[in-house]
Amino acid sequence: MRKSRPGLRLVLVGSLLLSLSCGRTALAQDAEQAAPSDLESMDLEQLTNLKVETVYGVSKFEQVVTEAPASVTVVTSEEIRRYGWRTLADVLKATRGFFATYDRNYSYIGTRGFNRPGDYNTRVLLLVDGHQINDAIYESAAIGTEFILDMALIDRIEIIRGPSSSLYGAGAFFGVINVISKSARQIEGVELGGGWGSQKTGSGRISYGKLFNGGEFLLSGSGYDSRGNDRLFFPEFNDPTTNNGIARNMDRDRSYSLFASGHLHDFTLAGALVSRDKRIPTASFGTIFNDPRTDSNDRRSYLDLRYDKAIDGTSVTARLFYDEYRFTGNFAYDRTGDDPPLYPASYVNRDQHLARWWGAEVQASRQLLPRLQLTGGARVRDNFQVEIPNYDLVPGGRRLDNSHENVFYALFGQAELRILDTLILNAGVRYDHYQTFGGATSPRLALIYTPVEGTVFKLIYGHAFRAPNAYELYYNDVFDGYATSTSLRPETVRSYEAIYEQYYGGVLRTSASVFYNKIDNLISYQDVSPTQVAFANIDRVKAVGGEFEIEGQWSSGFAARSSYGYVAARNEGTEQSLDYSPRHLVKLNLTAPLYRKNVFAGIEMQGVSRREFSHNGAGVASPGYLVTNATLSSTALLPGLDASFSVYNLLDRRLDDPATTDHAQSLIPQDGRTYRLLFSYRF
Repeated sequence: MRKSRPGLRLVLVGSLLLSLSCGRTALAQDAEQAAPSDLESMDLEQLTNLKVETVYGVSKFEQVVTEAPASVTVVTSEEIRRYGWRTLADVLKATRGFFATYDRNYSYIGTRGFNRPGDYNTRVLLLVDGHQINDAIYESAAIGTEFILDMALIDRIEIIRGPSSSLYGAGAFFGVINVISKSARQIEGVELGGGWGSQKTGSGRISYGKLFNGGEFLLSGSGYDSRGNDRLFFPEFNDPTTNNGIARNMDRDRSYSLFASGHLHDFTLAGALVSRDKRIPTASFGTIFNDPRTDSNDRRSYLDLRYDKAIDGTSVTARLFYDEYRFTGNFAYDRTGDDPPLYPASYVNRDQHLARWWGAEVQASRQLLPRLQLTGGARVRDNFQVEIPNYDLVPGGRRLDNSHENVFYALFGQAELRILDTLILNAGVRYDHYQTFGGATSPRLALIYTPVEGTVFKLIYGHAFRAPNAYELYYNDVFDGYATSTSLRPETVRSYEAIYEQYYGGVLRTSASVFYNKIDNLISYQDVSPTQVAFANIDRVKAVGGEFEIEGQWSSGFAARSSYGYVAARNEGTEQSLDYSPRHLVKLNLTAPLYRKNVFAGIEMQGVSRREFSHNGAGVASPGYLVTNATLSSTALLPGLDASFSVYNLLDRRLDDPATTDHAQSLIPQDGRTYRLLFSYRF
């Protein structure tokens, strides 16, 4: 563990030095290419054309990034290709202030010092084209191979930091990730894609885009199959009765997905489906080690009909949607003395969960006065079928049926007042009402000050909540000691943030921010009897931190981004540092053209400091690490052909992520060096 610290310090220092170097280079180039008077003559849009200059998800209407009441990162499809990012988890790991934990089944989002592995990403809202992807049982944001959209279909990703419940309600606790899909116009014809890589991994995709009079249509299907790491060693199971701690062929991952969207005049209809099967090699929840019967299946689908129209100067958006989520978890157990005597020596216990829901949302936005824009709307969602049964796959075996339904509605409004040409006040509030606990009010207030072109200051206050989900409220598995928790209250967070952004022409951008988060009624496990645990509102957390980022993009095609984040998070109840929380995060991304603007080299470095946590009564820590990934990519080197070759964990470092108490292990080993070859061909 100690050996990882000096390396991380070197990366921090190197990153900051590179940042300064990039800044000096950019300023020198700007001095040569543009006189000060040229910079003064640029308008704000010219000064903010670094990557994408507008964002939708912050205020639910298009606005210049510098006027958005949040700290925003926009990731483009070009970056995804040049850095070889395979999943949303890869994107987040390369993004300022974010990290991820992988337990060899799911990936969990960490941001600004907060990461609760096993909570299924309930505190970040995930959207695809504005449609909520978090399900109605776990409220999970799927960011791994179970994500509903193929990465090749992503046009851009808006990563919005900070509480956003004033517009989005529950779940927008720490932020919003809005994934925007490609349009038929961007494909226009047939596109074939495929990939091969380590661990006998293969993928395939076929997409078709068609433009017609008044509209367009896009249809795409993808498949993925990976054998995974065929030999995983866990010292906690190092015994001849458990295969000497070696899980063989237990890391398999398979999925397929479909996506379709059609646009005609003012209407857009979209639908998506993903189904993913994953073996679980860690023997979590006390299952039999190295038993291939233990696996999980996630199946997510939706239909979304959207109407967009400008009516007498008012922009109106209406949405009608239907969603479905299925989870099947198979868990192999040895018979114990608590099991019925007629049970076989081993058997499978199954979670067969199903949720169906529909809803509607309407929103209107209008420039009421020359300096005032108002946005308001309403939303309703009916979770008309929520089933979370648990049973043993044994004839006449034990079974617990568990069915619920609930409805919630919300009203929201936002005002953007341009007090001066250089000063904007943004204020929003939302009221949500749930059958389970009643109402919740979420305000947000922001001041945005631009004293001179290219210099932006933002002061933001936000209050958000996370409603207890159906799993936390109702899941009951008396066989394994889980009790219901129907009296849970919402978690709440109060957040204060100050942001300074500086733009130097169209080349360089710097950003610095400090924040303070106070979380109350945090939902965690607690013992309710010697043999049972349940969820309860038992924790309070404070987090103080800061982030710095410098980013440059030159006309030659060279691009660089470096960031550093520091967070001190504490559990107020125990006066201890928050479990699973790294204090330091450092990121470095570089791309450079090798041949014209057709062939690029991309390299990224990610450093995460040690994470201390309590595991089954013992204090442990996952060592800090530095990982390097490299990608060689080409675009249109041959007509219609794009290709890339990526090497992940280039230096083959040993990496371990912390495990929850659901595992016998305290650390979960990650993959060593792997590679992937990816291509697409457009007819």
